[in-house]
Amino acid sequence: MERELFSRIVLSVFDQLDREARYELVVRLAKTDRIISDLADRLAEEDYELSEPVIECSPMMSPKALMNLAKSGGNDKRLSVARRPDLSEEITDTLIARSSRNVVHAMLDNPAAVFSVKAMLALLIFANTEIEVLSGIAKRALQDEDFLETQRYILETNCPLIPAPLKRALEEGDLSKLANAIDGLEREGDIELDGVSYSRHEASIQIANGELSFDAILRTLFEEERIDAAIWLISRKINLADDVVADTLKSDADGAIMRLMLQTGIHEKTYRDFLKARCEWLDRSTRTIPELVMRYKAEMKKPGRAAISTDLKVAAT
Repeated sequence: MERELFSRIVLSVFDQLDREARYELVVRLAKTDRIISDLADRLAEEDYELSEPVIECSPMMSPKALMNLAKSGGNDKRLSVARRPDLSEEITDTLIARSSRNVVHAMLDNPAAVFSVKAMLALLIFANTEIEVLSGIAKRALQDEDFLETQRYILETNCPLIPAPLKRALEEGDLSKLANAIDGLEREGDIELDGVSYSRHEASIQIANGELSFDAILRTLFEEERIDAAIWLISRKINLADDVVADTLKSDADGAIMRLMLQTGIHEKTYRDFLKARCEWLDRSTRTIPELVMRYKAEMKKPGRAAISTDLKVAAT
């Protein structure tokens, strides 16, 4: 009750305080657990110079407020979120999808950050073209046994996303050289398009909401013409063997292909991108794409779509 009363009093007068008083209050309350989440969340709404201590340290910030910062807080506030000692997979996923590379590196350096498999796949996509991310992954793997085990698991599945240097380092059990590969190099940050700053991942997949998702990773692979990696990702999503997925996608069985992609749950726009990529891959005409997308959209609206594994195996043989 005392904590609630104190916090409500501070909330009622905070807007009337001058900047110096606000800053002193923020510093005093940044690490305490003797305030309510409403107050911590309100302090985090201030400009970055005032809010930084609360965003980075407060144990009372609500998950909702942290997610809002991860989505739209600006990269300065995202950087403070990335340094917190309580980063969940959901927050980490969002930060990777939305943030500049300095935030990604801060998460790799943060031993408390938890990375989902989706997040690791995104990191591997970055690592194929960015030595800094590749080195950061190796450095984290040396320090975090769980992170290392997940990398080994991905390696064992023959994931084509793993860069060759990381694959060799994992197989040989020697990550040190790779971890030190960026000594003396400057990290690259955002890129700018039409006056708006994006991370490379956001720019490449062009997703309005910036969420990290299966669709987002798949679109990136299509744009990079990594059909082998896309096949691997699809096969893991729907629990089918790689060769079954590959043979189905190479076939002329449009119905089987549609059922396979329905099982992944991808959006119709992603399905359109997939069909375009498939036509380029197999050097085929794109004239049937609009009709196939309409059929896919209609099927997506039907309730209780049946499992497809048996049909796909038949179609692939």
